[in-house]
Amino acid sequence: MPNQFSLVSAPIDIPALMAELDDPAAGAVVTFDGRVRNHNAGQPVSHLEYQAYPALAVPTGQRILEEEAARHGIIAVRAVHRTGPLAIGEAAVWVGVASAHRGPAFDAARAIMERLKYELPIWKKETYADGHTEWVGPDNKSAETGRVGEPEWQGELLEIWISEGNDFRGRHEKGRLDHGIRGVQEIECVAGMGLRGDRYFGYKPDFKGQVTFFDADTVQALRDRFSMPDLSSSVFRRNLIVRGIDLGAWAGKRFRFQGIEFEASEECKPCYWMDEVVGPGAEEFMKANFRGGLRARILSDGILKVKSGNPDG
Repeated sequence: MPNQFSLVSAPIDIPALMAELDDPAAGAVVTFDGRVRNHNAGQPVSHLEYQAYPALAVPTGQRILEEEAARHGIIAVRAVHRTGPLAIGEAAVWVGVASAHRGPAFDAARAIMERLKYELPIWKKETYADGHTEWVGPDNKSAETGRVGEPEWQGELLEIWISEGNDFRGRHEKGRLDHGIRGVQEIECVAGMGLRGDRYFGYKPDFKGQVTFFDADTVQALRDRFSMPDLSSSVFRRNLIVRGIDLGAWAGKRFRFQGIEFEASEECKPCYWMDEVVGPGAEEFMKANFRGGLRARILSDGILKVKSGNPDG
């Protein structure tokens, strides 16, 4: 793999990583070795401990490497971050970049390291000489722009729907199941896992559809198109019914909603089941204008709450 990010709980094997960057096309190899120092903010430090959730941290680190490799046109990059307890002087993070020329190699190494510091979901526990401890996490402050966090959605959350089981997945030619779906006024979002209590909670690492957003205007358009004024938005098996947001404009981007950070992955494409739950022609109708909804990963913990009133009200 030309670019690879990894977490390790043992000392970083720097010679092995350097060997992986050998390439006859590389005219420059730039490395950074971030070590545990014996002080912080004027206080003596005795040791550190790093904690991470691999299912979230590894894909985030890999994405950073891929984006910066493409941006700077480099040949290969390796980056490794330690987890667990570390002593003074040990390498906590290592970045190596191979490039045809020194300029892009220096620029890419710096950009990658800065982004790992600001974006990687790894938390550091510092233990000081006097025995007290402090936790430090990523502050999500862009190293390049100084902008804190991601763009905040200004739309409204009207309904929340969750179900303990799948009705459609893997049911082709077998008929749908009948797991109930219920509306709630608030829901816990867990980074890297999903909506607590929902069928996709902890489904698999880095799952693209930990949560789905669905436009309330699409629900109304379907009601009008199929003359079904009482059609519930729950039949679409999407989680969050929102209004005032152009979902199609956010695919592949990060954003915050009610203070929680998300990364949109792709459209939640409609399938032939929509013809069953709504009526013939619903699938085709939903294919236009991003009406299928937006799938996203959850990047930070928090509680989402509906604007007011009852679900589907």
